[in-house]
Amino acid sequence: MSNATGGGDMSTRHERRRYRREASGALLTYLVDIDDPLIAHPLLQRAAHNWCDGLSTPPHRECVTCGIQMSGRRYVGALLLTTPAIIKPTTASVFGVCRECWLIRDLSLEAIERKATEVLQPVVPNGRFEPLRDTQR
Repeated sequence: MSNATGGGDMSTRHERRRYRREASGALLTYLVDIDDPLIAHPLLQRAAHNWCDGLSTPPHRECVTCGIQMSGRRYVGALLLTTPAIIKPTTASVFGVCRECWLIRDLSLEAIERKATEVLQPVVPNGRFEPLRDTQR
């Protein structure tokens, strides 16, 4: 997980606790292409940029689906970003999906969701992951 300043793990114990406390009810997830500018979402944009900035520094980030290490942006195909489902979240976590899984193997959304659920389950123990409902109808 990462907040706007971290990478695979939130950078401090305090940030991890805050994220878990805020996320204890529910998480919002966003699966976006690595080239998505995220202009409308400043928190996600900062978290994604900071996560990508840390790619070249060991330990290298791992693909959330296959576990391969990604040592640079060119190896990343997509980002899975999460925030606590609260009105004004202050933290976001970031996980990468490698280019191989995203573009070449063209993994299904279901396969990515299964792996994401495994990774996110500790944040919302006993929680269920459901698709976002369209509230505009």
